[in-house]
Amino acid sequence: MKITQIECIPLSLPLTMHGEGKVGNVLLVKMHTDEGITGMADAGGVNQDAVILMIKSWEPAIIGANPLDKGLIMAKLSRAISSVWGISYPAAVTTIDFALWDLVGKAMNQPVYQLLGGKACDKLRFNYFISGQTATTAKERAKAAEKAVASGVTSIGVKSTGFGGGTHSVAADVENVGAIREAIGDSAEISYDANGAYDYYSALRLGQAFEEFSLFKFEQPVPVWDIDGLAALRANLKTPICAHESTVLIPGLMEVIKKKAADIVGTKLAAAGGITEGVKWANIAKAADLGMYCGAMNGPWEAAAQAHWLCSDAEFGKQAQAVFFPVTMYGTFDTTKSTDVDIINNPMKYKDGYFWPPEGPGLGLELNEKAVPKYMTKGKSIVTIGEKKPVAARAR
Repeated sequence: MKITQIECIPLSLPLTMHGEGKVGNVLLVKMHTDEGITGMADAGGVNQDAVILMIKSWEPAIIGANPLDKGLIMAKLSRAISSVWGISYPAAVTTIDFALWDLVGKAMNQPVYQLLGGKACDKLRFNYFISGQTATTAKERAKAAEKAVASGVTSIGVKSTGFGGGTHSVAADVENVGAIREAIGDSAEISYDANGAYDYYSALRLGQAFEEFSLFKFEQPVPVWDIDGLAALRANLKTPICAHESTVLIPGLMEVIKKKAADIVGTKLAAAGGITEGVKWANIAKAADLGMYCGAMNGPWEAAAQAHWLCSDAEFGKQAQAVFFPVTMYGTFDTTKSTDVDIINNPMKYKDGYFWPPEGPGLGLELNEKAVPKYMTKGKSIVTIGEKKPVAARAR
């Protein structure tokens, strides 16, 4: 089997929970072969043009290669995860990685979680995040939390006041978390994510103020480079410290482990280089006996790929994972109900605060080809790389 062509399809998918007209841009890749099997993937929100340019530059390494030799292909692309001399864009690497896993799963007629050793978790809890993008006041955030909990969500994440733009405020962050705790009581756990927004002293003040609310984690309170700051906060606060941006890539993960700077370590496959890198990452985190957490970058195939990876390791079942883009896209905490969003024929299942990896070969999602035109990003068109000879499509 040989890879013959890659189609790059720029899509703008609805963010229904963010309000009417809100969309997020993803790049859907279709990887064709001479046997008629096609792998599909996205890596969530990306610069579509940048990813296309990088995939074009990899044409010699991909077109003509056997997708079953995905290790050989990814070894050539992995330098773009973190490069000193060239261009680094991990999401571009991830896009190809996810497509290869989907393709190989379809070729083997197995879901990706089986290729990873089988399920260790049948389902996973999701950590639903509330931010100023959808709720600007403490009262609005509290109402959003109440709605989520009423729908079965058991883990609420709170973004800092400045997330997505605006001014960061310790006082406002404390008010937001306090309002949510008062609204939902102990019916769900609460975490807070600063996305590296605060200096050490401000993070210390914030963490001390949070202690009355019994958070289950204080995520990335200081900048990505401040591993010593994470370690100092861990030594001075009762709330468990979660490193995320600091540990997305393996070198940062190793540094945090060496300095005993976190209780929980996190990654997100779109920023780490895909499932291939994620397997290595998880083995290191488990060896350090740390809590393991996964964020997301907001794409449907990205969510499916992460679900397959997460359910293949029992450690990920011990806490809620921030993989919830389909909830945002479909505008419901129960995706088993029909919606107007029809880009995928078989939506990934979310219900009662849990999510499940899609069943079926590969990543398990089926693109609704007829719906693609209405979701195409305005002003952009499909870009093809390589040549595809006409073959009889093989049903999968």
